[in-house]
Amino acid sequence: MDNLRDELLAVFDAEYRDHLRAIRAIVAAGCPDAQGLAEIFRRVHSLKGAARAVELPVVEGVAHALENRLSTLLSAHALPAPADLAAIADTLDEIDLLMTATPPDAPAAPDEAAAQAVENPAYVQVPVARLDALAAAVHDLMAVADRHERLWAQVMDLLGEARAVMHAPERMRADPVAEFARMTRRLMGVGRERELMAGQIDRALLRLGEEVHAVTLVPAESVFGSLAAMARRIAREHGGPDAGVVVHMTGMDVQTERRVMQALRDPVIHLVRNAIVHGHETRARRLAAGKSEDLNITIAVTMTGVRLQVAVSDDGRGPDLRAIAARAAGQGLVHADAPLDARQLLARVFEPGFSTRGKADSLAGRGVGLSVVAEAARALHGSVRMEQRQPAGTTVILTVPVSQRQRTVLLVENAGQSLGLPGRVIRHLLRVRRDEIRLVGGMPFAVVPHPPDGAGVADPRHEEELVPLAPLRAFVGDENAPLPVRDGAVSVVVMEVEGVRCGFAVERMVDVRTLLVSDATAVGLDSELVPGIAWPREDQPVFVLSPDRLFARWRERGNGGGAHFSDVDSAAPVVPVRHAPLVMVVDDSITTRTLQKTILQSHGYDVCLAVDGEEALAMLQQSSRHVDVVVTDVEMPRMDGLALLAAMQGDAHLAHIPVVLMTSRDDGDDIRRGMEGGARAYLTKQRFDQGELIDTIRGLL
Repeated sequence: MDNLRDELLAVFDAEYRDHLRAIRAIVAAGCPDAQGLAEIFRRVHSLKGAARAVELPVVEGVAHALENRLSTLLSAHALPAPADLAAIADTLDEIDLLMTATPPDAPAAPDEAAAQAVENPAYVQVPVARLDALAAAVHDLMAVADRHERLWAQVMDLLGEARAVMHAPERMRADPVAEFARMTRRLMGVGRERELMAGQIDRALLRLGEEVHAVTLVPAESVFGSLAAMARRIAREHGGPDAGVVVHMTGMDVQTERRVMQALRDPVIHLVRNAIVHGHETRARRLAAGKSEDLNITIAVTMTGVRLQVAVSDDGRGPDLRAIAARAAGQGLVHADAPLDARQLLARVFEPGFSTRGKADSLAGRGVGLSVVAEAARALHGSVRMEQRQPAGTTVILTVPVSQRQRTVLLVENAGQSLGLPGRVIRHLLRVRRDEIRLVGGMPFAVVPHPPDGAGVADPRHEEELVPLAPLRAFVGDENAPLPVRDGAVSVVVMEVEGVRCGFAVERMVDVRTLLVSDATAVGLDSELVPGIAWPREDQPVFVLSPDRLFARWRERGNGGGAHFSDVDSAAPVVPVRHAPLVMVVDDSITTRTLQKTILQSHGYDVCLAVDGEEALAMLQQSSRHVDVVVTDVEMPRMDGLALLAAMQGDAHLAHIPVVLMTSRDDGDDIRRGMEGGARAYLTKQRFDQGELIDTIRGLL
């Protein structure tokens, strides 16, 4: 039963935050109208019922009191007065405080069960779009696995057929050489498809890993959103009922792992408390200094590369450098006569036991606040620093690695180094033969194959794509490095950043791994290009590259990246890409489509599929690759075969494509209509013979 309640409390924690966020948004938009007031009432009523369900009577009571007040306004058809808006804000703050886990040296929350809800982060809110993306990644991986299984079955069938022929030569056709040649072609075709599928599996795994990691991310608002209410409470405790503080929050939509964000909550609370206690000034003093009446505190969250930065700023008195110097000298942290600049002095405030307050109270003066912040930063392999704001105030900046786990990377070798390329930007993994590299304007390019459809067949509706080639080593090491050619081919990782693609040639692809990645600044590397480092093995670090910076440097060098052909051919020819003849099969029966596709592919043809004449016509009109023959059924929904034939004959770009009608309709009138309409052949399914189909297509080509 306790486990069930823990789960309910965790769910309630997410629900109450959603209600409070929505209510605050309504109030922030201006004085709520009748519709807005009704929405606030609905949410408060729901929150009260949810609090009752998880046995939080204090929260339930607070919500009930506000519900009664809102009910009175709705019954009177009255808009909320300033006092009503203040009551709404105060109630939201109170619920926030009741549900927020308190720091060690602050008063305990009124309800222990409420704190448990925060301490047990068993549930997080995940956008439906993110779940859809995760489900799609799983589906893609399953589809690739299914195709791999079917491909393996083909291999076993071919091997079984070969064994049967070897043990029973009489089963061969008239020409044994041709029979073995046919089997060899089929095996080679299966081998090529398996190579292509290996890349598809890699990409599917990369995508799945990235989507799984994305589900664990939470926005900063879910962790820091309630700190405004806490700051107002601390201000009242420190300066009395008239003490005012305004909290500004920016970057609350920044997302990172909940573990990292949650670990920063207590340090940020300490910084907010420190800003109030040490930055407090009377309203008269603030007005005299040209400031607003209330102390302004800003919590800003930003993401830079693989580092998360949380800055807490205030416009209060600012750090007292003389007091800090005196206290540091008194504690033996610095020599009394040592000349220290502001940066060195401000670093001392994070030492254990350091405080410039002469008197301790419930909020500060014990010398533990900022040392706790420094310890938390170190525990996350991060750093903290304090700065003076201009013209007045203080800023404390926490910088920590975004993540120390869940980073999916492709491991590659580069001049003896192990490099990691983030999986989220990888689009293709290619092995390009030297004689297949194209030269355009003296620059090397690789041809990216057509994306396969669900059956692993190239889709002619996608344009053939050329991507520029650049040696990765030219950006990490030798600027004049050539394309690394091994065994007559180049290993290429096609990456995409902001819609631009480039193929980076690597010496060797090693593995796809999910690694623990930490901030790489400390090891003295180029932190822009190499912001992260991982240690999959104790003796061999992996340097994780920033794709954004890699592409920036590639553009800076004119997209060439130093690529040349000293190790290829000084005058490498432009080799046209050779395609097998492409046959389009049009039939509304999936069984028929599959049968014809299998037959055609086994004879070396490329195949594309359409479910009716309308889809076929659209594919023919939009395809950048020439379709050599169309084999179509006659009876189909939307547009039948005869209508498709007529549409093709009426299009000058399609009229020359030979059309084979294959249908169960064998009436003489039907055959005459088809042939008069422009069909080049008419085959009936009742007397279907695969040899006749192949011979017909060969004759048309």
